Amino acid sequence: MRSLEETHLRSTNALLDHAAEELRPTSELSDARLAVLEAAAAMAGGWNLAEFWEISGQGRQYAPANFHPWADKVLSSIADTPIPVPLALSALSREVIPTAQQRKSGAYYTDWRLAEQLAAQSVPLVRTDGLWIDTACGSGVLLTAAAMSLPAGEERDRVIRDKLTGADLSARALRGALLSVASLTSDLSAVSGFAGRLLQHDSLASRKAWAELAPTGAALIIGNPPWEKLKVSRHEVATGLGQVRNYGQGYEDEVDLARPRAELLSYIEQVATGTRLQGKGEHDLYKLFLELGIVLAAEDGILALLLPAGLIRSQGTEILRNELEGASRELSISVIENRARNFAIDTRFKFVSVVARVGAGERLPINLKVADRTGTLPTESVCLPRRELRAARPDLSIPEVRSREEWALFARLAKNSFMVGDQSGPWRPTYRREVDMTTDKKKFQRTPGSDSIPLLEGRHVSQYRWRAKTYQSGEGRSATWRPEPLGQATLKTQWFIPSKSMQAASAERTASPRIGFCDITGQTNERSLLLARIPAGVACGNKVPTLAFREGGADREDLFLALTNSFVVDWMMRRLVTTTVNFFLLDSLPLPKVDETSVVGRELVTLARSISEAEGDPKVNLSEVGQLRARVDALVASAWGLGLEDMELVLRDFPLLDRRQPSLADEVQSTVTKDAVLSELAKVYGAQHPSTNRLKYGQDKGAIPYIPAEYA
Repeated sequence: MRSLEETHLRSTNALLDHAAEELRPTSELSDARLAVLEAAAAMAGGWNLAEFWEISGQGRQYAPANFHPWADKVLSSIADTPIPVPLALSALSREVIPTAQQRKSGAYYTDWRLAEQLAAQSVPLVRTDGLWIDTACGSGVLLTAAAMSLPAGEERDRVIRDKLTGADLSARALRGALLSVASLTSDLSAVSGFAGRLLQHDSLASRKAWAELAPTGAALIIGNPPWEKLKVSRHEVATGLGQVRNYGQGYEDEVDLARPRAELLSYIEQVATGTRLQGKGEHDLYKLFLELGIVLAAEDGILALLLPAGLIRSQGTEILRNELEGASRELSISVIENRARNFAIDTRFKFVSVVARVGAGERLPINLKVADRTGTLPTESVCLPRRELRAARPDLSIPEVRSREEWALFARLAKNSFMVGDQSGPWRPTYRREVDMTTDKKKFQRTPGSDSIPLLEGRHVSQYRWRAKTYQSGEGRSATWRPEPLGQATLKTQWFIPSKSMQAASAERTASPRIGFCDITGQTNERSLLLARIPAGVACGNKVPTLAFREGGADREDLFLALTNSFVVDWMMRRLVTTTVNFFLLDSLPLPKVDETSVVGRELVTLARSISEAEGDPKVNLSEVGQLRARVDALVASAWGLGLEDMELVLRDFPLLDRRQPSLADEVQSTVTKDAVLSELAKVYGAQHPSTNRLKYGQDKGAIPYIPAEYA
């Protein structure tokens, strides 16, 4: 897919290619493109191109006059886009690299809107002296945006001359950074000063050089460092060798990973030695750059970075979160989904902008903004007092609350709960991934054998259901699956696995019923947390981790099933998850203090069993099952002390419910599930609520609660 920026500049890029093809005498196409862009920057800045080439080291390679007509056309083409000329010049200066290399380097370029936003959030906060540094600057879009945020003239020229500093591995990228910033000024002496602080090196391997360049620290660290784990992927090595495949498919040829792994280990030793904030697990480039940024920032300096959302929720970033919080007097975090196509990656991908004032002194509440479903940030922040945040989230992971009301509810629920993994609580599950769909694949069979059992995959599992879909055809991501109505559910799997080929602990677990969950999910799905009781005699692939409890037996399992499939717990999870429910995340999920031996607990156990047993029953009454589920949601809400207004707030987070149910007169979409829950909760409290009549009217029109759209 293309980013929005790429779409806007598509015509300009084509024009630039045409110009470069015509003008280059002996140079590479990329160099000729850059020469045209330098001519365009000269027109925008009002300086002499030949003098600029002397400063930049391009010398007399070209005749400047030849480039002016094309430069004029490029500027006219840019004018037809919403992108400011200096930022467009930076975008057009980027090197085009293969997808495999892009993933390896984590080089997802910064959109002009994000550059403007990060500069606007950070530059006005700078109040100490020192350099303005981007340690992985690419073609300089963030440095350009930072300079652009200053008034044109003396102040901007001074910052360009004396402060702007960038580093990158690519000489061509640095050439792009120079021309982009140069387009902002008519003063070539300022450009010359900036050129002297453009460094072609790996910042992670050059800590000593940075310490010498900024001995008292940087006034501003701004950047969008590479986002990529330092690991060797068989898929990416195969792709780099020209093999075309989808995830989950086999390999055409054997892929030798020995050399790439040796090279990677050598690099990790070089850049990670001496770091202290990287935590356990795989190294990640953005984590290394964040630690470097914290170290480089001066007292009272500003740190402004675009980073993956894993920073605010992953287990492997807990040490970094604690350091960032402890080092920051002021801290603002914006959570953004790629809905606005800022990057040429999945629109569901989440990332954060982090702006911090580093130094000692009073620590103000953390300011949080969470973008809406269009990717737009709100105008006002939610203030998270640090002590309250640590009480609600001891690991300092940041819940994605969008309003003061959501934060108040989240904090209240977290306070009156046990986290799933709390060793002093009742749950303390043991998790297991029973079968690995990649490393164990050679053991799989297409047809059942005398000792083989069916293998469940993530698509099989939904709330209270382990046969929600049946396999039809295909393999990997290209496989097709069919949704199965509740009463007609049968089991059809893609694979079978011999029990004797499984690890002993996994084979033992498949001999008993247990709880399993689909670990692939999304905050904006119809529902996010999907758990079911898995019967004995089937194995679960790694996308359906299973869990068991040390105490409580089947009653505790079914209570857990009822609680975690409820709207309130799902709402809590949606504040914490992006695309995957991992063990760390599930362990940190708060659950209400309900015991399976209590009156409410016993009823929830009974309800969970009745709902689970409805799957595959040809006589099932869907409306009755919906009523049972509404009862579960009402009991969980009341056990946690939620009132009707609280529940209305929770249910607003599930706009995809009932999309294919008949709606009430003059309404666009059915609300039968929400009405069923609120009506039942009102009944629990002995209160009157409009949802009771709405539910009756909806059911009279044939609406049935709790039917996912794909099963309607």
